[in-house]
Formats: sequence, structure tokens, C-alpha cells
Amino acid sequence: MIFTQIGFSQTKSISGVVSDESGVPIPGVSVIVAGSQQGTSTDFDGNYALENLSETDQLLFSYVGMTSQTITVGNQSTINVTLMESLEALDEVVIVGYGTTTRRKVTGAISSVDSDAIVRTPVVSADQALQGNAAGVTVTNAGSPGTNPQVQIRGLQTFGNSQPLYVIDGVISGGLNEINPNDIETMDVLKDASTAAIYGSRASNGVVMITTKKGKAGKTRVTLDTYIASQSKPQTLDLLDSNQFAQFTSETFGQPNRYTVDPESTQINTNWQDEVFRSATMKNINVGATGGNENANFAISAGYLDQEGIIISTGFKRSSLRANSEFKLGQDGRFKIGQTLSVADSYRQNEENGGGRSLMEHMMKSLPYTPVYNPANQPGGYGGTDTTLDNGSDAENPVRIQQLQTNETDQTKILGSVYASYDIIDGLTFKMQYGFDRATTENNIFRPSFNEGINNRPAAYVQQGTNTFSSNNFTGSLNYSKTFNEKHNLNLLFVAEEFNSSARNTSANNENPITDAIPIVQGEAQVNNALYEYALVSYIGRASYDYRGKYLLTASLRRDGSSRFGSNNRWGTFPAVSAGWVLSEEDFLKDSNSVSNLKLRASWGLTGNDGSNDYVYSAGLIQGYNYVGFGYNDGWSNFGAANPDLKWEESTQANLGLDLGFLNNALTISLEYYNIESKDIIVPIPNVASDGLGASFTQRNGATAETNGFEASIAYNHDKGGDFSWSASMNLGTAKNKVTDLGESLQFIPSSTFEGENLQRITVGESLFYFYGLQTDGLFQEGDDTSAQPNAGPGDIRFVDQDNNGTIDSNDNVKIGDPLPSFTYGLNLSANYKQFDFSLFFSGVSGNDIYNTTIYDLEGMTRLFNSGTAVLNRWTPGNTNTSVPRFTADHSDNVNRSDRFIENGAYSKLRNLTIGYSLSDQVLGKIAKGSLSKFRVYLSGQNLFTITDYSGYDPEIGGSTITDGQLSSAAGIGIDRGNYPQPRSIIGGLQLAF
Repeated sequence: MIFTQIGFSQTKSISGVVSDESGVPIPGVSVIVAGSQQGTSTDFDGNYALENLSETDQLLFSYVGMTSQTITVGNQSTINVTLMESLEALDEVVIVGYGTTTRRKVTGAISSVDSDAIVRTPVVSADQALQGNAAGVTVTNAGSPGTNPQVQIRGLQTFGNSQPLYVIDGVISGGLNEINPNDIETMDVLKDASTAAIYGSRASNGVVMITTKKGKAGKTRVTLDTYIASQSKPQTLDLLDSNQFAQFTSETFGQPNRYTVDPESTQINTNWQDEVFRSATMKNINVGATGGNENANFAISAGYLDQEGIIISTGFKRSSLRANSEFKLGQDGRFKIGQTLSVADSYRQNEENGGGRSLMEHMMKSLPYTPVYNPANQPGGYGGTDTTLDNGSDAENPVRIQQLQTNETDQTKILGSVYASYDIIDGLTFKMQYGFDRATTENNIFRPSFNEGINNRPAAYVQQGTNTFSSNNFTGSLNYSKTFNEKHNLNLLFVAEEFNSSARNTSANNENPITDAIPIVQGEAQVNNALYEYALVSYIGRASYDYRGKYLLTASLRRDGSSRFGSNNRWGTFPAVSAGWVLSEEDFLKDSNSVSNLKLRASWGLTGNDGSNDYVYSAGLIQGYNYVGFGYNDGWSNFGAANPDLKWEESTQANLGLDLGFLNNALTISLEYYNIESKDIIVPIPNVASDGLGASFTQRNGATAETNGFEASIAYNHDKGGDFSWSASMNLGTAKNKVTDLGESLQFIPSSTFEGENLQRITVGESLFYFYGLQTDGLFQEGDDTSAQPNAGPGDIRFVDQDNNGTIDSNDNVKIGDPLPSFTYGLNLSANYKQFDFSLFFSGVSGNDIYNTTIYDLEGMTRLFNSGTAVLNRWTPGNTNTSVPRFTADHSDNVNRSDRFIENGAYSKLRNLTIGYSLSDQVLGKIAKGSLSKFRVYLSGQNLFTITDYSGYDPEIGGSTITDGQLSSAAGIGIDRGNYPQPRSIIGGLQLAF
């Protein structure tokens, strides 16, 4: 405390100013005369005044987050007070389920990302900011603008939905793409069961807790954050140009007939990569205002994002508004009400595909002598191939696919809550909260008629769909917190909660052979409707105890009843327990000059996964089974078999942790080991056709899997005062999983089809979704024995005969790769020198493989398509020292599913490099006379380079957009079908605060 005494005689009136350590006045500070009801609070400028006081009166100055002070009036007439931040406030607050705690008292595994880390690397979706910033969290970004990244916490524990649960200000949300990242204060990732089990049947994939920015007492603060970016493709593939293509075809397929009929076509050299990719801009602006006093606070913000995609006719726009407020009512402030509200409207231009091929596949296969535009091809006017002239080449014009066709998604989302709490007695608080999530999504696809030769559409195709989603979350909680004898700290929580949601999907499509001028469905159309309803009822209890902050114990229990499962297993119980020992509070370490924190942690718990589809426990009905009897009648039949025993998947998790702090926590280290055993995993059991069930599969519980790994987080902050300071942080995570049981009726589960073959499978003893195929052993050379492969000759791929039976067949397929990374890391470096700031952010993965189907496109030589320049180095009798097989008219077995297409997926990316400059307080004072508190400009580069052995555009490969319908979410991960690459960006930004 710092105070100044002015006056030389006893007085009955006192006035003064209350400020913080920086000298900034604090409004709303409570100033009470001890032992009485007389008091006041400081005004907007921190001023206060009291009358009718005696010299013996004592004034109590108190404010949330500050250490209270008591001062005797004495002979003073003016008392200026500086309030210091309390030690409890200095301890990091961590958001846990239905409450908060401090980092010092955490006994589970929680990773936190604050607002500084979120805005340090400009991101479109907030979950992208988790990448490399939270140990054990794997984020796989999609390059397509507005597409949610794939997030996995501590590996993969299920065959189906592997996304974590998102909780925004206490409200369950489906994702973060519609949330403005600038609105987020913190993201806390609940990774182990002791922290996540409080969410019971939805927590086995982990929980991401989002806290948005709230108002703070003090002067209203207005901020402006804006940037503009230039984006480009990360690299260029080596494709054949027209001359190289002519050389290649003359030596292989024979030159196209077009060369003879239209000799001028040989002069055309279309670079399809340049036509499909573009330099794109991204613009973002956010404005916000926060303020309040001791009894009320508010935070409002607005944002606008406009991101062009690096592929033509793709992009994402988002407008967002947020308003949060809280009020204390009554003289003692025991009654509190508040609300959160977020409104977002987004528009996305999607990447199109054609004929089951991705846009990238069409781009790679398009012939270099084909012009982009051809006025003779009507309607449309786009260049294309001809069956006869181009020897059957049927790659579609990728520019026409994107430019002529439209594929748009509009979404409006409203997410918010209202709540009220009342402090019944000191330490006992009752709270009611209602949360809601509303979303309306419109999908519009319009494909006009066109003619580009072999590919044509005689009638316009129109598809329109509307999806509406609504959820309601009612929560009532009773929280009791009390300290006994200044030693025993107890916190009890009881919660009753009801969650319900409904989704209605309506779509219609038809063709219009008359005109291309009407991009809406009219007249007779094929209409599809679907309605899904879901309900969850929960009862929750949690108890936390600590003795002098030294010995910590927490236990929780949740009971869930879900509508997604059969009548025999609709309810489940999810317990968890954790303990901690803060050794640094023991006498033998308490006064240590070097060790400032040493804590051991252990936890165990049970969580569930109810992320399966609705109604899978029941049999459906399907139309189309017509019968004859008293005329011709429409018939219905069962679709699938009912399974009243279906229940949620469960994961038993154990976690051991160690937290270390040295040199007054300038150096911190956190270590974790975890083991997760998942059981009752839902698997598709094939139905026998004679059952007459209609559906190919019935969903049943039956599989088990195990995941384990280590995590480490290390941070150092070097700030000794002066002009220069720096900090560094690194986090590492490992994850290894395997299937331990598939039940009695399954030997394996196939997944992810390409060219008629399943690329992935799930088998006991192996990791989930591993790649399956033949193992190669180089190329046959002249004189080699090819008896195991009768159709092979010199220059063909030699496959390994795994069972040594003298024949290459299906029994020789083995595990050839793993799409899931076994190691992830993130590295942050930052420094400040005077008014300059610098930051560097790397992230990467290793231990994973990619099935690169673009090798099939670029080196397969299956038909007259364009190829990569590698085919010029294919095997020939005069060029035997190569890994590219020979050309054969029937392409033999060289394109069979094999490790020929497997590449190392490890990478290290420079995610962000930023240099900024801020005007000093002295300069701001002269220029703005106190009205401007921050002026910062910065230049940033994202994805500037990638260290990798991968040959494709981008080694960061998530799930594919083409699925096989059996499994979702994780299925297809690590398969590059011509995925949309992430852009390289150069960003210039401005940040202001008033």
C-alpha cells in the first residue's frame, strides 16, 4: 500500500483517489467505515469522499482481485490509496466444468491457451489456435476457407465421431467456426477423465472450454484490430507441359488423334495450376468495447472477415456480433444476473468436384493442349476433350467446374445464455442458467447446362437444402465453498441439467431442360426430409478438498440418461477421482530460493461417447418393397435390426502428472503420462441378405482399444526489466493406440475406398485405420524371376510374397502405414526490445504416413491423362535405375493398392513469424493526449515454409471429403485425394486501443 498524508489537524471530512499499481484510477472501489453501514464507492476517475468521520474511524478499501486495505483516519484529510493485485488473482484461473479453480489447485490434466496466443497467429477458426499451443492436442487444418479443422485430444479412441465437446460460456456448441477468435479470453482443454468426466457421456474425446471476454471495472476501453493478407499456394507440382506431353504420349499411348486433325493444338500450352490457383486476399476487422464498475460490466464487439480462397471461386465471409454483461443487484450484491450472446452470419463458396473426382484430380489430369475456353463449345464456352480426338481422355475442365457451377453455404448462428445466481449465505451460491444454440444453414448448388465434348450436361441441375438446428440447455447448480480453521478448504457442487436438440433437414433437386436462367428448384422435384431429436438428462456432483493448499483431493460423479441408446442401456454412471500433493508447500521446500512449485498429480475416471447417430438402436422403415394383391401397392419393409442393448462407448482413463516451477516460476515444466482403455466401441456388424433387413449393417457394441502416451510443456520467461525481454515455450505429445478386440463376429473393418479397393482397415493388434496393401520390393529387371507375378515383366513393380507360397494374392496384403501421428510438438519464441516485438511459432508432427493418391494420378499412366514429369524418368530398357515403373498398355498391377503410394507424413511448419512496433506511452501522450492507449503495427507471415519429405501440395491431411458411408470423422484421415492445400500468407495489421 502507498498512501499520502495531507493536513495538520483533525478533520471530519476525508477525500482521495484510489488507483492501481500503474497509477490508473479504479472506479467502483468500495470504501466502508469499519463497523458501520456508512460508505461509498469511487467514481469514474477513482475519486471518493466521506463526511462526519472521527480520527479513530477506520476505512476499508476493497475491490475484486485486489488486496483489501484498512486505514485509520487519524489527522488526515486526504487519503490516496494504491491497491495491489492479490496473490490469488495472480494465480492463473482455470475453467473447469460448471466452475473455476486456480492452476495451483488443479489435480487433472488441463492445457490452457489465452487470448494473447489466440490473436498472435491470426486464425479464421478458434480451434486452429490450439495447434501447437496445447500438449496432446492434434489439429489438422483444411485449406478450404471456412472448413472446420479436425481436432483430436490424446489420439484416437473411437471408430466414429472423434471430435471433442465444445462448451462456450457454459453452453454446448457444435464447433467454433462461427465464433470470432478475437472474442475469446481463454480456451481450457480438459484432457483427462478427472476433469472431463464432469461432462459424462460426451467427454471421452476431451472437452474444450471456451470463455469469451467479459467487461472489467474501469474506464471504458475501445479496441480496433484489423489486418489484410495476401495468400498464395504453398508450392507447385511438376506437371508435363505440352512439349513434354507430346514426347510422353509418342513413347507410350501414341499421340492423340487431335494432333493430326488439329495441328494448331500442339501450340497450346495450358498451365492448369495457374488457371485453378490464384493469389487471394483476406481482410479482417474487429472492434470492441469493455467497461463497467463494481456492480456492472459489459463487453460488446463486432467483427467482419472476408477470405478469398487460393482456388478460384472459393471463399468465406463472416460477420459477427457479441454482447456480454453482468449486474450485481441489492446493497450487498448477493444477487447477480448476466447474459452472453453471439450472432454470426457466414457465407462459404465451396470447392466443387465432378464425376467422383476432386477438383485437384481433374486439374492434374487435364491435358495441357486443351484450352481453358472454347467459344465453339456451347452452352458454356469452355474447352474440353473429345472421345475420338483425345483418345478417351475424360478429365473435366476444372475452371468450368469452379466458375460455371455454384456451390454455396449460408449459415446464421445464434449462441447465448442468460443466468442468475444468489448467494444464499456466505459460501453457498445457487445458480440457474439457460443456454441456447440456433443455426439455420442453406446449401445451394446450381450446375448449368454445358458442352465441352466428352463431358456435357444437357439440362441444368439445381439442388437446394435447408438445415435448421436448435438446442436448449437448462442447468441448475448449488455451490458451497468454505474454509475451516484457516486450514481446510472445501468446495461442493451439485448440478441438475437437461439438454435437448432437434435438427430438421429438407432438400430438393431437379433438372431444368428449358433454361439456365433459373437457379432455384421449380416444378416437380425429388424432395427429402429428415428430423432428428436428441435429449440428455444429467445429475452431477463434485467435491474438492485441500489442506492448506498442500494436499488436494477431488471426486466427481455424473449420471446421464440419453435418448440415443436402447431402452436396456439408456442410463450410465461416470465417476472420477484425482489427488495432488504440493511438495513446495512442505517445510523442507517452502523457503527454497530455486524451487517455487513442485506438485504431484494422479487421476482416474470413466467417460463416455454418445456421438453416434440418432435412432441407430431402432429398426427403421424403407419404401419401395411393392407387392401385388388387390392391385399394385406400395410396400414398406424393415430397414436394419433393432438393438435395445446399444449403449455409449466408455473410456477408462488414468493420468499421472508432475508440475515444476523454478526461479519464482520463471521456468515451468509440466509432465503427463496417460493410459486410456476404451470399451463397447460401436461397430458395424454385416447383415445377412436373407434376413431381409434392408440395411447392410447393424450397429452394435463390441470393440475395445487402448491409447497411451506422454506429454510435456516447458516455458521460460526472461524479464529482468530494462529494454529487452524474451520468452520461450515448447510442448510435446505422444500417442499410441491399438485395437484389442473386435468382438466375436468381426475379423476386420474395411474403410476408405479408392479405385475399388479399401485403403484402410481396423484389426485387432494394430492401430486404428492403418493403411493396408501390398509391400513393394523395387522393380523387376531383365532376367528376374516373375513366376509369382505371371503378368509382370521387366520394369514392373515387384511385390513381397509374405506367405512364401509362390503367388502374389490377397493373402500378401499387410500393414503398410499409419495415418495417425505418434508425436506432435509446438514451439513459441518471443522477444521484446524497447517498442519492437518479435514472435516465432513452429508446429509439427511425426510418425504418420500419407496415402498419396495423386501418385496414382501423376505416375499411374493408366489412361491418356496429363501426368507428372516423373513419368519421363520411367523404367525403359535404357533407363533401369529408377523407381517409376514402365508404361504398359493395361498398366498391369503397378497401380494396385501398395506402399508405392505411401509417403512419410512428418512435417515441421513455420506457422507464424511476426514483427511488430508499438508507440511508447510518452509518444502516445503527446500525440493523443491520453485518448489513445495502444498503437501497434505488425507484419506477419504464415506457413512460410514446411520441412517435409512429402511430395504433394501439403502434408497436413485431414479426413477426406469423399467417404464410404460406413465410418465417419476419423475415416479417411491421412489420404490425400487432391486435398485443398493451406495457403502461404503475408499479413499486415494494425491494433489500436482507446
